[in-house]
Amino acid sequence: MYFRKKSLFITLTILLILFGNSYGQTDSTSQIAAYENSIFHGFKPFPTPRTNGRPGTVFRIDSHGIRYFVEDVQTIRSYTSDEGNIIGRMAFTPSELLQMLNIEFNSDEPIWVEVELEKVEREFNEQTQLDDILWEKDKIDQLVVDEFSTYYIIRETVSTKKLTCRFMEKDFNKILTGANQLAKLKAKKGVMPDFPYEITKSWREPRRIFYLDQKIGLDIYPEEEEN
Repeated sequence: MYFRKKSLFITLTILLILFGNSYGQTDSTSQIAAYENSIFHGFKPFPTPRTNGRPGTVFRIDSHGIRYFVEDVQTIRSYTSDEGNIIGRMAFTPSELLQMLNIEFNSDEPIWVEVELEKVEREFNEQTQLDDILWEKDKIDQLVVDEFSTYYIIRETVSTKKLTCRFMEKDFNKILTGANQLAKLKAKKGVMPDFPYEITKSWREPRRIFYLDQKIGLDIYPEEEEN
């Protein structure tokens, strides 16, 4: 009986340790994934907030990684929806933040930012119309003309008149230039927020901030390369 109890105790202890490690890893992974982009999954920031770049805009990236505007295909109609106020966390590269906010960081690592947008307008287009205009009506032949470039079309955009970005203390301390643009928030009931440094950009007319693109080519559904 003693050996059975001891064996059972050891077995339960091992299971608890394994479960605890597994739970911790899963929770950490899910938190990191959500932390990096809790809003606008798959979207990218425009180099600068803008009024152009609507859904239906085609651009290409050449073999040197340089981006070029190709055409705003006007026959591709875009639709809009009001999304209200949105707040969440997104990860940006230091170069994206330098272009978007004119803030330079002494870091090569992604910077996690709390993003808040007021009265968000989301624009999008429909896949069936895209397929019809680009491939069924052969518009794609006029767009994809450089074999050394990769072509993309903007499918969705996010616009706002007011954008606020907030940074953690550790990332604020990495700023080389532009720190004077940020205001430090006050503590509430003696507790500082996780993202205590903020910068706000406002415009009279909505500016497109983020976009979702789709890779395109001469073939509507390119065959996958064989392994």
